Parts: sequence; C-alpha cells; structure tokens
Amino acid sequence: MYAGSMSDQVEFFRRNGYCVLPGVLSAAELQILNQALDADRQKHPALWMQRGEGGRFQSVSVLLTQPAFDLTLFHPGVLPLVRELMGEELCFEEHSVMVREALEGEPPAATWHRDTAHLPDHPLVLRNISAVFYLTNVDEGTHCFAVVPEDVEAKRKLPTDHDAVCGRELHGRAGTVILFNAGSCHAGVVKASARDRRTVHVYYGHRSQPFLSNFNIVPRRLTGHLDPQIRNLFSRPNLNTALVQENFP
Repeated sequence: MYAGSMSDQVEFFRRNGYCVLPGVLSAAELQILNQALDADRQKHPALWMQRGEGGRFQSVSVLLTQPAFDLTLFHPGVLPLVRELMGEELCFEEHSVMVREALEGEPPAATWHRDTAHLPDHPLVLRNISAVFYLTNVDEGTHCFAVVPEDVEAKRKLPTDHDAVCGRELHGRAGTVILFNAGSCHAGVVKASARDRRTVHVYYGHRSQPFLSNFNIVPRRLTGHLDPQIRNLFSRPNLNTALVQENFP
C-alpha cells in the first residue's frame, strides 16, 4: 500500500504487518540528512561499524554527533501513525543510520530474521515497531528492504519461523518510510548494484516493557525537550542513557 488515509494505513498494517509511506521526507530534509551522514562518516569514521553483508556500514551514534537526525525520531509524517498503531505507552527504543555500499559480483544471501517477540495483549500483537527512512531511491536494481506479510491472526499464534517464501521487496523513492512490526520476518536484500543505499532505522516500544537495547545514548536535548509530548518519548531510557545521566549531570 502506497497511500491512503490513516484508517486505511492502519487496516493495511493489520492485514500485513507493515505499510509504506511515500514522500514523507521533503527534498530539503533529504539534503540535510544526506549531508549530515556524509559529514559524520568523514569526521567520525570509527563510529561506523563495518557489519559485513556486502559493504554494510552502520552507526548508532549519530544522535550524539548530528542533531539533524532528530527529525527522524518524531517526524510529523510518521509519528502520528506510529502512535495510532502502538498506543499511548509509546516510547523511543533505538536509532541507527546504515549505508549499504555499491557492490560488484555475487551478493551474499539475505539473512531473514525477526528482531523482537510479539506482545499478545496488544490489539495488533505489536511489541516493537520500526520506521525505515529511505534517504536514496530503492528499486529493483538496488539493495532493498524486504518483509514477509503476516496479519494479526497469524501473529496471535506467536510465530518464530524465518520462512521467506512470501517475502516482498519494498521499493520507493528517496523520502519514503517503511513502518513494520519488528516481530515480522524481514531482511536486507543485497544485490549487485552500482548505487549505495542509505537508510535510517528507528525503533519504538512500550514504556511498560523492558528496553530493547543499550545501543544508543540519548542526548539531553531529547530527554529534556521543551515539548512534553516529545520529552515523553524518552521517559523510559535504556541503561546506557540512564547511567550517563546519573553519573554526568
């Protein structure tokens, strides 16, 4: 699904475990984020981990070095739908920026996996939701994100398999955002490609659940944000953030 009202998007998500939001980022926002990414790789190369899989580089530290990426945490074209899907206990979990570089030759096989478990008591069985921002065009000739559709009834059976037979590649122009249930089976599909693929990955959860990871240290400009709705997103910090705030006031 590539357009529609919020109710249409919620229904599509209920039936598939994901939805595609085109044109979320403006041309100006894309320019700002891509320039910030370039600057960060130049200034802080040690923070960009090489993760294998055909030239995959990823940083979990850009919130500390590039405030421009704040807009991906609470973008008005994404956050209202995330809140509608997740509910009022919504909180921030994790943020990273990824580059899959151009690749010649035979690509590695996709690693299909599920990031998290399901939450049986949630109306959509949704423990964690992920937003993937495309900073470059993604099509048949580029590396791409792919997901196996699962409706709510299937998720109530708490599936754990990694069967990718029904996996769908999700293409879109730069500025597109993919929302998907992090408990769905998915993969980064690497291809022989002449172009890099650049993405931002944001995870959200519920304040009543344990935090998802300790990857990020969330800056005080976010945990102490002047807007109470934004500040509330960061009201259940992970251990790294809590330790930094407690020991470095």
